[in-house]
Amino acid sequence: MLSLVNHPIWYYNIFFYLFIVSIIIFGIIIFKISNIIKLKMSETKLMQQQHIARIDTIRKENSENLEKLRIEMLKREEERSRQWMESEKETLYVLKSVSNLLDLTDKIGQVDSEKIIKKLDDIQNNIENNYRV
Repeated sequence: MLSLVNHPIWYYNIFFYLFIVSIIIFGIIIFKISNIIKLKMSETKLMQQQHIARIDTIRKENSENLEKLRIEMLKREEERSRQWMESEKETLYVLKSVSNLLDLTDKIGQVDSEKIIKKLDDIQNNIENNYRV
């Protein structure tokens, strides 16, 4: 029996209990750290998803704005084309009127010059007839 007293039993040793307690504390610390890491990873994933959702929203808004601008530009281009066509029609109408006016002026000029020539011939004939006598 003497050998039993001199030889300590493992469950009477304080270092054994310290070892067990340190293993338990170490396990709890590792469990807490893993939970914190999982929580941070889930928060990061959530933030990434929110960021992607915001980017998609901004992209949609930009594409809608671009579409509105494209439609507005098409409307303006159609309006310019329409105004251009009206302007061309008015210009052609004015040019046609000017051309008609010039034609009429030429005709009037020819008729008037013929009348003037006839009058001058009449005057010349009158003068010749009056001086022959």
